[in-house]
Amino acid sequence: MSLETAIAMVLAGVLVGLLVGRRLREMPRVRCVASDWDLKIYGETGPLGRAVCSFEIELFNEGLATGLRGISVVFYGEDGRRTAEGRLSNSVSRRSLWTLDLPSRRWVHASVYALLEGEAVRDASGFRRVHFVGEFPDGTTFERKIVERQYFVAARKRTGDARKDYVANHNFRSWLLGRRAAR
Repeated sequence: MSLETAIAMVLAGVLVGLLVGRRLREMPRVRCVASDWDLKIYGETGPLGRAVCSFEIELFNEGLATGLRGISVVFYGEDGRRTAEGRLSNSVSRRSLWTLDLPSRRWVHASVYALLEGEAVRDASGFRRVHFVGEFPDGTTFERKIVERQYFVAARKRTGDARKDYVANHNFRSWLLGRRAAR
């Protein structure tokens, strides 16, 4: 390979690296951490039912400064379909959050809540998953799961003599000395 070809390949690699790096920095990559999630239901039955879903949200933008608009919380049922949706409001100012600015490489904290009324209360109370949803300025959707109900099975506790003595069975020194536990 000639020297000119090697130089051309190196320059092409540098140019492609710069373009790809810039494109990756421009893409909105947002980390999301939700905590202190709570759902309080007041009068679940009837048209006067109300529910308040509140939580703390921390967002970190790894790319260029951007924002989220149309911020809401979405409840999904057992079948994976949307059952209820609530627009988020700021817990401190009690105003609706129309947009949330995400500066570059900084954490943004928001204490938010959503008020659900009527049929949405009954639909939301049987949720399987809850997602935090917003939209970037370019039209792409940002959606992160913040809560999920998991099923668990509680089994009977085994009796003491049916359990293995793992320490004695796997202790090499005890095995060498012949003090291995009887099975």
